[in-house]
Amino acid sequence: MFSSPDPGDTKSPTNGNDRSLNTAKLPTAIQPGQFTITTTSTKLPIVIPAPTKRRRTEPLEHSKHRRGRFILPGVLLGSVIVIALASSFVVPLENNSQHPRTIAQAIGNLISTGHFSEVETLQQLSTSTSSLVTGEGYCGGNDIWGTCATYITASGVRDTGQMQRPLVGAVITQAFGHPEYQLWCGCWKPHTGIDLAAPYGTPVMAADSGQIIWVGWDWSGLGWAVKINHGYYIATIYGHLDHFIVKVGQNVNKGQVIAYEGSTGASTGPHVHFMVLVNNIWVDPTKHVQLP
Repeated sequence: MFSSPDPGDTKSPTNGNDRSLNTAKLPTAIQPGQFTITTTSTKLPIVIPAPTKRRRTEPLEHSKHRRGRFILPGVLLGSVIVIALASSFVVPLENNSQHPRTIAQAIGNLISTGHFSEVETLQQLSTSTSSLVTGEGYCGGNDIWGTCATYITASGVRDTGQMQRPLVGAVITQAFGHPEYQLWCGCWKPHTGIDLAAPYGTPVMAADSGQIIWVGWDWSGLGWAVKINHGYYIATIYGHLDHFIVKVGQNVNKGQVIAYEGSTGASTGPHVHFMVLVNNIWVDPTKHVQLP
């Protein structure tokens, strides 16, 4: 007789062997034609292994060093170019000419008249702004301030010893030594001459006999101007002219018309800036002539 199995018995007669009832289940085999597809939005990188391990370098540091090598030469080259451009304003345009001109002066002439050939001088090129700044005499320049009177003029003509008024019927609108604002330096300086105002176009006469040593456009604000050498290191300057009718080297007599009054340069109205210079230092014109 067979007896029924005991409920607490964990063994069952299967093929004569005892097996555990807790045996893990095997995964179900995938049937033919069935595939599990997993979708993702992340693109997987493709890695291709190199045959050898590449050595790590520091390219950024090397590039910085290379750039640094060119900074100093670049700065030096730029400085040379700037100096060359600046020097072009103080070198003669015509080295072989008897009357050398600077580019700055020529540009001023071109703006005012359309011509480059209006600046003349009897002396050679040099920087003479120091005389204008300090009031001390300076000679050797080719502008109106560095072109100086001599003891004996080149032609031998000398003054009469007594100056006359350069304009008839003029009134003094600015006295000598009165502080005024100077555009050329952006500063306040004593007035270097006497401002004589008369109707526009009034003839301007030589205060005394002498020789013309400078005519042209003055860069410091006098506009069209004339300078006369009277000998004994005395000179006179006539500024803000409408135009002049004399040339460098020409002899003039006391009272001779040399120009016509205007308002060129740093001027607010028709007048003549009249100056007297002794040893190329400006002095009070009223000490030499009764003005106006």
